[in-house]
Amino acid sequence: MPVTYSSYLKVDELLGLQHPLSEGPEHDEHLFIVIHQVYELWFKQILHEMNRLQPALEVGDTPQVQAGFKRVLTILKLLVTQVDIIETMTPVSFNSFRTRLEAASGFQSLQFRELEFAL
Repeated sequence: MPVTYSSYLKVDELLGLQHPLSEGPEHDEHLFIVIHQVYELWFKQILHEMNRLQPALEVGDTPQVQAGFKRVLTILKLLVTQVDIIETMTPVSFNSFRTRLEAASGFQSLQFRELEFAL
């Protein structure tokens, strides 16, 4: 079977990973899930970049280090702009599904903690 865009990126699986817990479901819960899944994907990429940067730092490969940190910085800037999207969700909308999250919190992101240590 030939490799296609969809099969290579596993688009069907990716698009099937959003499962709101609220009844209805609440419209903005989908946005909330997508935004946070995208954060996790970018965290994964930053960690991937940091794993490449460590040996480059050790041997003094300045061009590779500069390019890698520029990429990390660009991703971090993008992550900050995602806050603009989440801010389009009203407090009432967020509260309509927040109780379904129980104790779940972004502070539980293992990759975010790994990034804190790596950076």
